[in-house]
Amino acid sequence: MKRIISIILLISVVTSCLYLSSCAFLENLISKDNGGDEEEKVTLNIIDDSYRNWYEIFVYSFYDTNNDGIGDLNGVTEKLDYIQEMGFNGIWLMPIHPSPTYHKYDVTDYYAIDPDYGTLEDFKRLVDEAHKRGIRIIIDLVVNHTSDSHPWFKAACEYIKSNGKPGGDYGEFYNFKQGGTTGAYHSVSGTPYAYEGQFWSGMPDINLDSEKVRDEIRNIMKYWLETYDVDGFRLDAVTSYYTGNIPKNVDFLSWINTEAKKIKPSAYIVGEAWVGDDYTINRYYQSGCDSFFLFTGSQAGGSIASAVKMCSGKMVGNLFTRLQETYGDAVLAPFLGNHDTMRPGSFMPGVENLKMAAGVLSMMNGGTFVYYGEEIGMISKGGNNSDPAKRIAMKWKEKSIYEGCCYLPPENTPVDDTSYHYPSVEEQMADPDSILNYYKEAMELRNRFPSIARGTVTYYPEGNSNYICVITKEYEGEKITIVFNMDSFEQKAILDKEALGFTELVGELYAAGGEFSYDEDGNLIMPGQSIAIFK
Repeated sequence: MKRIISIILLISVVTSCLYLSSCAFLENLISKDNGGDEEEKVTLNIIDDSYRNWYEIFVYSFYDTNNDGIGDLNGVTEKLDYIQEMGFNGIWLMPIHPSPTYHKYDVTDYYAIDPDYGTLEDFKRLVDEAHKRGIRIIIDLVVNHTSDSHPWFKAACEYIKSNGKPGGDYGEFYNFKQGGTTGAYHSVSGTPYAYEGQFWSGMPDINLDSEKVRDEIRNIMKYWLETYDVDGFRLDAVTSYYTGNIPKNVDFLSWINTEAKKIKPSAYIVGEAWVGDDYTINRYYQSGCDSFFLFTGSQAGGSIASAVKMCSGKMVGNLFTRLQETYGDAVLAPFLGNHDTMRPGSFMPGVENLKMAAGVLSMMNGGTFVYYGEEIGMISKGGNNSDPAKRIAMKWKEKSIYEGCCYLPPENTPVDDTSYHYPSVEEQMADPDSILNYYKEAMELRNRFPSIARGTVTYYPEGNSNYICVITKEYEGEKITIVFNMDSFEQKAILDKEALGFTELVGELYAAGGEFSYDEDGNLIMPGQSIAIFK
C-alpha cells in the first residue's frame, strides 16, 4: 500500500509541474526498455525556455479527422501524444489563416482559421492540450505581404480606380507607385498605378513604414498571444521586409520583437533569414529576436550533411566551435530540411547517413527544428524539389498511405507508394533500429541533458583521427563529453577521462548498430557512425 501511495504522489507531483508555469523546469520519469526483465527509468530535465525540440507541421498534410482529404487542427491535437512521445516539446504550425492557396502564405484574414483546418475553437483546444503536455505552440506570422484577395488590398485598389490615386482607409497599407511595372511591380488594372509584390502578383507587399500597418500588426500579435495563448511566432521572409536593406529589416524585426514581448514576455520569435553565410545571419540577431534559422547548416550542401558525407569528425568540431565564436550565446535554430527545401531523406544517401545527420543535429546548441515526416525518412515526391512535392501526406500506416485521410495532396501532386522510401510511423515504432526510434532517442538525450542545447563548447582535436570528434559542453554545473565517430567503420577514440572530467557513459546513438567497448589501454572502440555521451 505504501508503494502504491508513493507512486500516486510521484504522478501527482509530475502532473502538477506540467501545469505550473512558474516551474523553472519540468522533470519527468519515463520508462525505457533496456532489453531485460525490467524497464530502465530515465529522468528528463526539460527546462521551460526557448531551447526546445521543435516539430514543424504542415497541417494540410499531417492528419485528417473529418474525412475531407485535408489535414486539420483536430488532427494535430489527436497526435499530441505521439509528438510528446517522440521528445518534441515545441510545435511550429505553418500558416493556419484563410488563404486562396494550399500553402496559405497569402493571408486573407489574420484573425481567423482557414475552414479547411477547422475553427478558432479547434485551435484553442489544440493550444490548451499542448500546454497540458508541456508543448509550446508557435504560428507563422506572414507580414511581408498579404493575398491580393485580402479585403485591405481590394479596398485599396478600388479606391485608386474610383479616385485616380491611392487613399482611403487602406491606401497606405501597400506600396503603390506610378510609372509602369518594372522590377517587382504589378499593374493595378485600369489605372496608371502599380503595386510592389516581390514574390509574385498574388502577394502584394505590405508597407511596413505605415504606422497604421504597424498598429494592425500589433493587434494581430496581441490577438494570438493573449486571446489564444500562443507562445510566439515564426516570421516569414524577413529578408524581404525591405528587400536588399538589412539595417531596415533589422529595425523592423526589433520593433516586432519588442512589441511581442510587451504583450507576452516569454514569446519566442524565430525568423527566416534565408541567407548563405553566418556573418549575415548573425547581423539579424542584432534585432533582439530570439532565433534565426541556421541555413548554413541545412540542406544537401550545408555543414551538417557535408560532415556526414565526408565522414569528418574534424568538420563537426570546427562547425560547433565556429557557431559558438560567431553567434555567442544566441539561441540557434539548426535544422536539416523544411517545407522550402528538399527533405533529408532525399539528399542523404542511405539510412545510416540519414540517421547520423539527425544525430549531429541533435547534439547542436540551440533549439532544433524537425520537419514532419523527417523522423520516418520521408522524401520529396520523386526527388522533385517543387514545394508541393515537399509537403505530401504524412504516412501513418503501411497498409493505408492516407491513414488520417490526407488523400488530397497539395496542388494535386500524385502520391503513391513510391513517394515513401521508408516504412510508416506504425512499422517504424515497432522496429528498434528504425529512423523513427533513432530520432526518438536523440530527442530524449536533448531532454535529459540541458547542456546539449545550452552548453559552452570546447573542442579537443588532438590525439584522434579526423573521423573522431571530441567536445565538451558545460552549462550551470553540468559538464558532458560528446564523442562522434563519423566514419562508417569502427574507430578508436582516445579519451583522457581526467582532463575531460567524466566517469561514466550516459548516452549513446548508433546509426548502424553495434555497441561501445574498450581496448586493453582503456580507449573507446566506437562502431561506425555512432555518438557517445559521458558525464
